[in-house]
Amino acid sequence: MDTIFIIMLALRKKYKSGNALEILQEAILSGDLPEGLTVTQSELAESLGISRMPVREALISLEYQGLTERLPGQHVRITRLNDEYIRSVFTDMGIIEAEAVKELSAEKLMSLSMCERQTDFHRLLRRYIAAPLRRKFLEAITEIYLPFVLRNCGNAERIDAVFGNLLSALKYPLDMGMIRSCYAVYSEVLSGGMIRIRRELHVKS
Repeated sequence: MDTIFIIMLALRKKYKSGNALEILQEAILSGDLPEGLTVTQSELAESLGISRMPVREALISLEYQGLTERLPGQHVRITRLNDEYIRSVFTDMGIIEAEAVKELSAEKLMSLSMCERQTDFHRLLRRYIAAPLRRKFLEAITEIYLPFVLRNCGNAERIDAVFGNLLSALKYPLDMGMIRSCYAVYSEVLSGGMIRIRRELHVKS
């Protein structure tokens, strides 16, 4: 039986509801759509039981988010989310956010330190970043990768504790050595969590 057919059949059985973008994001991040796989818009639409239009629109967003690569003939390739790539994504997030924090006023630091939810923290910090490309990169990581980890990690206590340490370090005047150290640990915990989740999901399947 054709490998793509088997993958598409499994995709249709597992994802029975939700919009095309959310389903494909989850399928790629979890590894249900294997990295490096080349598929067509029609194959994806058929596997999800929907028309090609929402799939086409979803693929535009996925390419922008770095999860797929457009190929000729309405084909797309799933991005290779190997361990090294995942680590680099969260490391870059930490570096960019640490540099952004360095430029903030005491008032803005106070606002950040009062965020209880991680997603709220990252959204607020993005508002303080002037560079559009950096904002867009952080948006993809903190609105897609981060929620995937928090949703699937099972036990978020370790991540919450590390995030709490980061919040505690946001005091004026800033100790940038401490900030960078907190971000390094935070990035490591997030990337390690995502790598573990993907491995466990594959073992279960």
